[in-house]
Order: sequence, then C-alpha cells, then structure tokens
Amino acid sequence: MTNEIPHFRTQPVLSDLYGSKDLLDFSGPSTPPQPTNSSPSTSNASPSLFSSATSIASAATRRAAAAGLTSSPSSSSLSKEVRCVEGYGENLYIGNSDGTVEWWMCEPASAGNGMDGWSMKYRHTLFPRRPVNKMYILPKISKLLIISDGTLHALALPNLEALPSSHVPPLRGVVSVILDDEELEWGGPGSEDPNAQMTVVVVRRKGLGVYKLGNRMNSVKEIPLPSSPTHHALFSSYLCAAITSPPPSPEDSPQMLYSIIDLSDASLTEVLPVSQIDSAVAEFEPNPNIVVIPGENEFLVTSYTGSSTMGVFLNAQGDPVRGTMEWPSHPLAIAIESEFIIALLKDQTVHIHSLADLEKPSQIITLETGLNAFGLTYSPYGISVRDLYRDERVSTYSLKLLGGKLTPPKPIAETNLPKEDTSMNVENSQIQDEALNPDVISPINEDPPSGSGLTPPSSPKLHRHQPVTPQRGSSLVASTTGTKPFSKAVSETLIVSPNSIISLLPIGTMMKVEKLCSESHFDQAITIVDEERRKGRRGEIDVDKTTHHISMKYLHLYLAIHLCEEALFGKALDYFVRAKTDPRLLVRCFGDLRGRLIGSEETVEIFEGLKEIFERIGSVDDIISNTLKRNYSPHVQPNTATAPETSQLRQAMMEEAKEMLTEFLRRTRVSRRKGGGARGVDSRKIDVVIDTTLAKLLADKGTTNELLALLAAPNDCVLPELEPFLAQRPYVLATVMRTQGRVDRVLELLKEIADSDIPDPICEDPIEELAQQLESVKEPEMFLNYALWLVKKNPSRGLSILIAQNPKTGIKLDDLSLVDQLKSIDKEIADKYLEYAVVNKRSPNRILHEQLLGVLLDEARELCEDEGVKYHLEELDAEYRLEPSPRPFILFLADIAPDTPIKRNRLKLMLFLQGSPFYDLENALRRLEGAKELKFELAIVFGRLAKHRQSLSLLALTLGDSISAQTYCTTKGEIVPPKIAKSVAKQVKGFDTWATLGDVGRRKKEIKEVEMRGLVKELLGVYMSDSKGTSKQAAALLNAQSVHLDVLEVLGQMPNDWPLDEVSNFLKRSIRRGLHEQSTWGVLKAISAGQNLEISEKYLETIKQIPPIINNQTFDGSAGDGLTPPDEGSIPETEWDTFEEKAIVEKKLEENGKEKDEFHFREMNQEEISNSKEGYVVKPSDGSTLNEEGLV
Repeated sequence: MTNEIPHFRTQPVLSDLYGSKDLLDFSGPSTPPQPTNSSPSTSNASPSLFSSATSIASAATRRAAAAGLTSSPSSSSLSKEVRCVEGYGENLYIGNSDGTVEWWMCEPASAGNGMDGWSMKYRHTLFPRRPVNKMYILPKISKLLIISDGTLHALALPNLEALPSSHVPPLRGVVSVILDDEELEWGGPGSEDPNAQMTVVVVRRKGLGVYKLGNRMNSVKEIPLPSSPTHHALFSSYLCAAITSPPPSPEDSPQMLYSIIDLSDASLTEVLPVSQIDSAVAEFEPNPNIVVIPGENEFLVTSYTGSSTMGVFLNAQGDPVRGTMEWPSHPLAIAIESEFIIALLKDQTVHIHSLADLEKPSQIITLETGLNAFGLTYSPYGISVRDLYRDERVSTYSLKLLGGKLTPPKPIAETNLPKEDTSMNVENSQIQDEALNPDVISPINEDPPSGSGLTPPSSPKLHRHQPVTPQRGSSLVASTTGTKPFSKAVSETLIVSPNSIISLLPIGTMMKVEKLCSESHFDQAITIVDEERRKGRRGEIDVDKTTHHISMKYLHLYLAIHLCEEALFGKALDYFVRAKTDPRLLVRCFGDLRGRLIGSEETVEIFEGLKEIFERIGSVDDIISNTLKRNYSPHVQPNTATAPETSQLRQAMMEEAKEMLTEFLRRTRVSRRKGGGARGVDSRKIDVVIDTTLAKLLADKGTTNELLALLAAPNDCVLPELEPFLAQRPYVLATVMRTQGRVDRVLELLKEIADSDIPDPICEDPIEELAQQLESVKEPEMFLNYALWLVKKNPSRGLSILIAQNPKTGIKLDDLSLVDQLKSIDKEIADKYLEYAVVNKRSPNRILHEQLLGVLLDEARELCEDEGVKYHLEELDAEYRLEPSPRPFILFLADIAPDTPIKRNRLKLMLFLQGSPFYDLENALRRLEGAKELKFELAIVFGRLAKHRQSLSLLALTLGDSISAQTYCTTKGEIVPPKIAKSVAKQVKGFDTWATLGDVGRRKKEIKEVEMRGLVKELLGVYMSDSKGTSKQAAALLNAQSVHLDVLEVLGQMPNDWPLDEVSNFLKRSIRRGLHEQSTWGVLKAISAGQNLEISEKYLETIKQIPPIINNQTFDGSAGDGLTPPDEGSIPETEWDTFEEKAIVEKKLEENGKEKDEFHFREMNQEEISNSKEGYVVKPSDGSTLNEEGLV
C-alpha cells in the first residue's frame, strides 16, 4: 500500500567537516557514519529498495569527506565543531565552536569539487571568538542573528557583512531569541523588503525584551521573568517556555517547568514539568522540547517519565489537547515538517509520527553509532541540497542491446542503412541522443499547457511555509554536457552532529514508483506518475523544468518497462510513448522482427536506474511464458507451454504485444516526421528501425492500405529485411521494390499476380500496372520480354507500349525481328505494328515495305472475294462515271464511299503504292494484274514503271478519271500527288501519316516542257484511239493542255467522225492565242525601239555637257606658253556611239603607239571638275586652275 512507503530519507549534506586526520595520511578518509533507514510498517522488500539510496549517500559521503580533508579552509583546527546550522534556499550557514560563521552554497558549478555541489563562499569571525550557540535567520529583512557567549550579533544576508553598530548594536546578556512564526514568510530571492520590520523577542536572564528589527533595531517593551527560559516557542502573543522554578524547600532541587506566558498582559501559567522524576535518581538531565504545531495554535512539549518520554499538546491556555504520544528514548530535538513530527532521540534514532496517527511512529530512521547527532534544524524556507539519489538514477550508461538473455547464438552485423534521400527531410544536426534529450521529454505537443482552458487551475497552497523553489537551469544533463546530472531537492529539516550535517528529505516520486513497481502495485504507481505529470503541466513543481522533464522521462520509462515485464502491454504503451523511448529498446525483444536491424555490438544510452531490468528482461516470448507460468502453473496441465488453453492465451498476448509495438512505432514515427525527437548520431538508425519494423508488422497483420501508404511516402525501410514478410503479398512487395528502383523485380511480381489463378484483392489490374511500369524500362531485352508477354495478355495494350517507344528517348527496337515475333503471337497485332513501323516510323527497310504491301494486297484480295464487296465496288465505279463535276477517283472514293474495310484498305494501298519507294514494282505489278477491282492501284504501279500508255489507258478509258490522267501528265507519272493525298487525309480519319508517306526524301521534281508535251500527246492519243465516247474527254484535255499542243499535229491525229463543235473551242483558242502572241511581240518591238531612241537622246545630252580638256603641248610636241584655241569649224574625225566604245579605242591606240587626237578626254573625278556659279572649273594636269574664259 502507498501508506507503507517511508515518508523521509536521509542524505548527507556536509560530512566529516572538522574530523581529526593526519594530513600526511594518504590512506583515504575515515568511513563517515552513515544513517540507515527502517520502518516498522514496511515490508521485507523495502530495506533492499532503500539500501540503494543508502549506498548512494555513502559514496557521496566518502567523496565529501575526502574533499573536506583536502579543501576545507579550517581542516587544521582539530577542536573545531559544528554547534548550530541555519539555511534558506541555496545558502547554508554553519556556526562553529571557534567563533566562526561559514557561508556555504549549493550550486552546479561546484559539482566537481568532491563536495556534491557545496562550496564555502565566506567565513566570518566573531569578536571575541567564542563558540556560536545559536543562529536565527531572517531572510525577509536580510538579517542573521547570532548568539555567541551571551552576546547577540547581527550580520547581513547572504554575504555575512557586518552591520553598523549604530543600526543594530550588539546586545549582551542574551540567552536566546524568539521569533514569531507568522512573520517568517519569505517569497524567495528578490522579495526582500528594505522597509519591512519583524518582531524579535530577546530572552535575557531576568526577562524578555521585545524589539522591532528592520533597518534599525528598536526596543518596544521589557517583560520581567522569574528566571531565564532556556527553551521556548511563540505563536501569536502566547509564549511557551521552559523556566526553572525555585524549589519549594531548600532541601529540594530547582525544577524546570513548562509555562504559558501571555505577552499581551504579561501573565504566566505553569503547566508541566520537563522531567517527572527526581534529578537525583535520573541517569541524565532531560532537555526541554517545545515546538509549535503550524496552523493549529498548539504547542507540543515533552516530559520525561523515567522509562520513556511523553509528548503533550497544549493550547494557549495550557490545557492538554489532542492526546499524548510517547517515545522510548528522550528526544534531543523535535521539528514539525508538513504533517509529521520528527524527533531525534537520545539513542541516535529519528522517530517520525504523523499528526493523524500518534500511537506509533510511521517511520524510524536509525543513525549510525558515532555520528553523535545532537540536534535538528528546521528551516521554514527550505534548503536546496543536491538530490544524489535522483542524479545517480538518471545518470547514463551504455546498454548492449543484444546482451544478457537476448544475446544471439551467432554475431549479427549491423545492416547497411539505405541511402538517404536528400529531398527528405530528415535533419541530422544535433549532438544529443534520443534517449536523454530534455527536449524529447518535454511535454510540449503532448498535453495542453496550464491555463489554456483545457487544464484545471493550479491548486492553492496547502501550507504557509512553502519550500523554496531552486532557480531554473540548475540541472545539467549528462548526455549533453559530458558531466553527471545535477539536480536539487528541498529539505526543511537537517540533522546536526559535531562534524556532519545530514538532510532529511521527503521520499520523492521516483523512489515511490520504484517501490510500488517492485511490489507489483502498478495501479498505484500509474496514479502517482500521472499525478506528477499533471503537476508539471500546471507548474506545481519544486525543481526546474529540465530536471522535472528528465525525471518524468525516467518515471515513464521505468513504469513502462515494468508493465511490459508483467505482460501488461496495453498499459505500457502510453508510457513508452511519453518517455520518447528509443524504439530499439522494444524491437530488440521481438526476435522475429528485429532481424539484422540491430547488431550484436550495438549499444544505446539509458538511465542507470533502469540498468538492472533492461539487462534482466528477455524476449517477448520469454515474458509471456513467465507470465503464464506464474499465473497458471501448476493449475494447467500438462504444462503452460503445451496446454491448449494457454496456447490460445499465448497467441492473444503475442498479438497484444505486437499491437502495442505497432501503435508505439506509429506515434513515434509521426512525431519524428513532424520534427519531434532528437537528431543525433543514431537518428538515421532509429528511423530505419521504426520504418522497417512497422512495415513488417503491417505486412504480418495484413494492414495493406496503411502499409502501402507508408511505402508510398518517404521512408527508411530496409528492403532485404522487409522482403521475406511480403512474400505472401506480392503486390505490396512490388510496391516496395518500386520505391527502391527494382524495376525487374516489380515486373516479375506483377507478372506472377497476373498469371495467378487467385486474384489479388488490392491489385485490380496487374496487367495495366505492369504496362505502366514497362513504360519506364530502358533495358531492351527486359522490355521486349515483358512487352511480348503483355501482347499475349492484352494485345491492344501491348501494341500501345511497343508503339510508344521513341528511338531517341526510349528503346530502339529491331522492327523486322519484332514483327516476326509478333506474328507467332498474334498476326493482327503483328500487321498493326508492321503498319506502324512503315507508315509512322518511316522505316526504310525494304522487307518491311514488301511485307506491308503483301498484307494490304492479301487483305484486298480477301475482301474482294466477297460478292457484296464486288458489287459495292462496281456500284462505286458506275457512280463515279456519272459525276457531274469530274474529280480524282481517289477523292471520290474517300468522300462518297462508306467507311468500310475495303474503302480503308484501298485508300491505304493507293497511298502506299504512290508514296513508298522501297517495294518491288514488278512484284506489285504481277499481283495487281490479277485483281481486276484494283485498276486505280494498277495504274499507279504502271506510272511508277514509266509505262505511260498502260497507266493513262487505265485512268482515262477504264476508270474515266480524266483529272488523274491530266495530273499524270503534268507530274510525270504521279497519279496521287501530295496535295491530293492530304485532301484524302482530311476526309478520312487516321490517314495523316499515310498521306505523308511519300514526303520523306521527296525532292521537287522539275518536269521539262518536252516531257510534259509528250505525256499530253500520249494521253490525247489514248483518247483518239477510242473514238467512241471519248470526244468530250479529249476536248477537255485539249482545252486544258492547249498550250502544250500544236494545232496542226492535233488536227492530223483527230478522228474524222469527231463532232466539230467539241473541238472548235480548242481550235478557236489556238488561233486566238497565235494572233495574241504575234500582236504581243509587235508591241514589244515598238516599245523597244522607242526606248532605244530615248537612250540615244540622253546620251547626246550627256556628251554635250562634258567640257573639253586643254592640252598644254603644241602639235609638234614642244611646250607652249599658253592655250592654243581650236580651229574653227573643226570636227572630230570619229564619232563614238558610247563612252565604252571610245575608251576601248583609245586604249587600243595607246597600245599601238599611235598619236591621239589633239585633245583627249581625261577621266574626271570630283577633284578635277567642280561646279561653280558660272560653269565648270577645270584643273590642268599641273594642278593650276583655269577659269571659264579659257574654255569658251
């Protein structure tokens, strides 16, 4: 039960402070006295539980002793002893026998000095140096009152600075000081009020002095007493004091009595003797004990009866209340903490009674002999001491994951991690490991914060003396700093001995949960942990947040692993999640799931307090077996391992364990994917374990949709580990392989699903999925293998996959070989692919073209064997001859004929025969000559063989296609030119590629006039060879091609029986054209003559404007003095028609050395001749300028 848990534990604060030891003795410190704990009401399991706390305290004591001997400032003073201790918050003040007062502080910075965080900050020496008897701490006004040898000294807090004697003068003759408990409230550091005052009652030998102490000490009044009280306690205006009363007779010894003094009226009431036996027969002189019961307005006093000591509760009037209590030995000191009465007995035991049960102590703590504890110090403010037990439990160590019972028979190497996708998002940036990061254990995003409206308000304070909350940030995490953790607990009661100080700490939640779990009281442990968690959310904690979060992580994990050990998997789930447990700690217990995800030497950091159970716990099978054996053996026969009942129960428990693990991995994965959880060196490994194990569990259970969603999203699954679990679910395995890029395996699995007789419920169309996957395959052999299989299963889809391959970006297929392979599977598909290869891909392979021609001809022959088709074609031929407006037969067929197989076949055949350059014309001719329905196609082949007469005869006479015949003549044998082919494609869907079949490599063909005239004559001859019924077609030809025909030749060939009116139009147009040409050339001749005259006139005008050039030489070759005027009436010997002619002649004359004319023309440029206002300025060859007068 919870009430059986001890309420307090002891822990050393400062040990062996001033013990005697030779400084040259290096044998180590003497073993300090260490308290032991016991409780009359605890079970046999409790001593072992709390012995761990004792061992922790012992180790700390030894370290403190060693440090005390080496670093204590007063270690050389062998007679120095502790006389009194006071403290508040992190400050501890020790009054010593040598008249010194020491100020110690507990802080993380001093954790490494061997004093468990304590370091002495200052030592103040009183004058004169007399032992310090008592100290009274007043943090509200920052004062420390000290009584030494009857003198009251006052020092400032916290640094023990001496106060001016003018403000607080030393008082002599002081026995003690009484403080009012109601004025001792303090709000923590920074709450000091410099203007506050407190009531201080100074006890002197003959009376009481009441003072008000603030910045100054002011006397209020004096109250005389018959004798000086040695012990006392005060609440309100009532003082309970132990006063020595005078003896009734001189023979009697004086007796000490408890008296109630009302300070308001100075009345005194004697109540009870301190000792009820005669001092002469008493073995010792019992000391008085007086304490106030907080909030009850009662005093508790002790009265020694000889064999025991009685405790009596008195009210303000001195009347007994509540009843009495008893101690087997006389108390040296008594303190009231919370709802407990703590008494240090003379026999060096500490008895703890609950105010609710005074009959027997709820806990007894036995101190070791030699400690010689002499008193208790109670601090209503609370003193922060290092929590050694908690720090030891939350320190870390490396746990070998596959150690102990989980050690595999053969070593397992760690599996290689999958390559990390840099697009994901997974950070790997922090040093902190998952197991112990304070951020991980933070309840953020787990529960709403206090005051959010979703949580109840903080509870009111239960007592006016609240313990001091240490400053935040005082706890360090070992995993982040490399040092041991440092946390604090608040102690209100200290046990004081001459050389040591021991704290009395309330039992923490951590120790309570451990004890409850050890006794299998899991419901109570769950209640305590949940309540502690709620307190943290409301902020009702007495430690910093980091310390609380680490403690909660420890509690959650401790509770979860113990629940798991008891096979309470469902209850353990929430606590594993809240503890942010490393998933490897759970996965390691599932041998069939861990595989090679965890190596034999792999370790993880866990709390030291969990070491024992994690090394003890086995696999889930072992846990379930032990639970069944513990609960059902020997009731189940023959045994719990083989009995049918337990077999079913075992299976159900295993399912529950796997469900717990599945849900834990789900939550952990979601948290980590959102950024929760730490990122350390093992972060990637943790993600791999989570994703792979979760996928295994989902595959094993058959949760396919969630498994597919997991695998479709970014994940860290290890494929080799997961593949065996997906053997029974090939489609899921195919999905996994697809994410890993294993296309070959995906195709293989999809093929198995498609070939299987049992359909896969989650794969509706495996053939289509295989086809989609096949589109991304780049390996030719693999692609062709599955494509041919796909053709067998779904011919149309397989054909579409083959057709979709682009030789530039996809797979380059051997069309000839592929067609042969397709023929063995499906001839229709082979024919379609053959058509695609030739028409769409423009394959130049002659064999493929021959095969396609054969397919088209075979299809046409097969269709034409049908009498209905024959009749249909005859009807089309007859209807074509009746067309009012002539047009090419192929356009007529595309427009008028219904969309039937024979229509599409003939159109394809016509376009192929005209456009393909890669088939054997002679072979095609032989096959077409036997098909009388395919005359148009035969005409095309005749034309390509340059058998113009036969082709034109078929077109003009047999088919009556005069337009195509004329086109044949103008295009030199091309019956279906590109323009006609494109018109066909516009009228019939699906013929775009057929229409452009002849465009590849086509060159613009130039037809000579002679060739065209010859073909027209040939066509005319065809018409004239059959005079019956062809006159109209011949007339149309004559009218259309009259420019290429000579009228005389036509008249010579024209049959005599042709009607004149049908050819008269041709004759008229020919004669008119001749006259037109004659007139045209006459006009052109006249225009040319006029243009020649115009040019001549312009030439003469230009000649006139060119000035002559003066030659400065005489006719005999001598130089002259001036210009020689030309002869009047002289004319040039030669008249030039053009400048070019003149230049040629002059050049020729120069070459022959002949003398030129007297004046010659020089080539003039812009520098030689320039315009002036009156005419030209001519520059002679010597560079001088001549004016116009010399030129007239």
